[in-house]
Amino acid sequence: MNYSTFRQKERLLYVIPTMLVDLLIHILVFEYLLRAFHFTDPQDLILARPRSLYFLVVGYLISVLAIPIKFFERGAGIRDLFVRAFLQTLATLLIFAVSVQVLFASFAGRFFLREGIIATILISAWHLFFRFLIIAFRRRGRNKVHVALVGSSSNSISLYNTLLDDRYLNAYKVLGFFTDDPGSLPGQAVCLGSVADAGPYLSSNKVHELYCGLNPATDSLRVNELIRICENNFINFFYVPDMEGYLHRTMSFAEIGSTVIVKLREEPLDNPANALIKRTFDVVVSGLLLITVYPLVWLFVAIGTKISSPGPILFRQSRTGYRGKPFKMLKFRSMRVNSQADTLQATEDDPRKTAFGDFLRKTSIDELPQLINVFKGDMSLIGPRPHMEHHTEVYSKLVDEYLVRHMVKPGLTGWAQVNGCRGETREISQMADRVRHDIWYIEHWSVWLDIKIIFMTLGQILGGDKQAY
Repeated sequence: MNYSTFRQKERLLYVIPTMLVDLLIHILVFEYLLRAFHFTDPQDLILARPRSLYFLVVGYLISVLAIPIKFFERGAGIRDLFVRAFLQTLATLLIFAVSVQVLFASFAGRFFLREGIIATILISAWHLFFRFLIIAFRRRGRNKVHVALVGSSSNSISLYNTLLDDRYLNAYKVLGFFTDDPGSLPGQAVCLGSVADAGPYLSSNKVHELYCGLNPATDSLRVNELIRICENNFINFFYVPDMEGYLHRTMSFAEIGSTVIVKLREEPLDNPANALIKRTFDVVVSGLLLITVYPLVWLFVAIGTKISSPGPILFRQSRTGYRGKPFKMLKFRSMRVNSQADTLQATEDDPRKTAFGDFLRKTSIDELPQLINVFKGDMSLIGPRPHMEHHTEVYSKLVDEYLVRHMVKPGLTGWAQVNGCRGETREISQMADRVRHDIWYIEHWSVWLDIKIIFMTLGQILGGDKQAY
């Protein structure tokens, strides 16, 4: 079975049953609530008509097209499973509710809210259960991608270890290596023969993917022969370059005329469409929070701050922003007015903090005025946290690639923060780790990653972040 047929069969086995059960859950929850819910507006009884189910089904199908089911994919995480289940349910009910509102002038908000909560919980549980069944199925040797590797470079061995990682849902069966240097292989790896033995093996055995670590500059004849054999046997061919000595990062290939070039960093936000999506999201969310939540929080903080110590309610500090341009970042003042505010990082037992300010910092309420910076365009909701200009000057000389983090707008929260890189940086290695996470975010940005970070941030705040001081 070639790889394309294998993938089609996989989708048939996993996606269609998932969709059918998802739809059944939506319909059962809908029918249950119709009987249990007390409608106060007679107009809302339109939902009891059979044709209402049509909009529910259409809404679900559109949501699955927009947010595909991927919990069975190799490398898919459990967090992604829950986020996708939530977003699919949200999109389904939004389409359903808008359709009913436009056509019948009916909007039962509390009904849709309850349906959303119940359906999300049940669908998430179903996806999680099905995921465990798939993993158990694969552990018995079924539904695995059969992989062979040619060459034993450091990158090929690193790939071998990655394919065996449980994060890939036990989805790969690594058949072994073809190499002229079997002594360089890990102890548990199988040597299938020399490089010359690869061709006959591929032609007579079930292999879905071949990862070739030979250097095409010195082994062009053998590499081209392997490509020809793979194409004739419907095997996916992947080239594994030896990148030892180079920084590991996301790269992309391009062509200028007939010359192939490698771009060392792929940045999704360089795409104007992606940048527009992110900016629209920032403006809408920050604008809504500024006119709803912020005024009430400001009043509470203003009273507490004035009682705790003399000075202004808001604290303005120059931070390094997009492309290194400084801007005035806003915070609720959590410390007594002092001369070291622009040079000294806050510490866990910092004597400059007031008791009320310590509460603001531990709950991250002190960061809320940065919604104004987001709305103005100085910052984004998600991105690398902006540092003081003094720290930018110091760490740019000590930490490799430090300034790369300024290639996007700084954020209210970020990938580094939700992965534990928050608070005081006592050692250079801590700042280097923060920079590494920031660069990963820049290279892997997506709308779903931003939403994921928002949920992870809320989880940190509600769970009490020990590094928030």
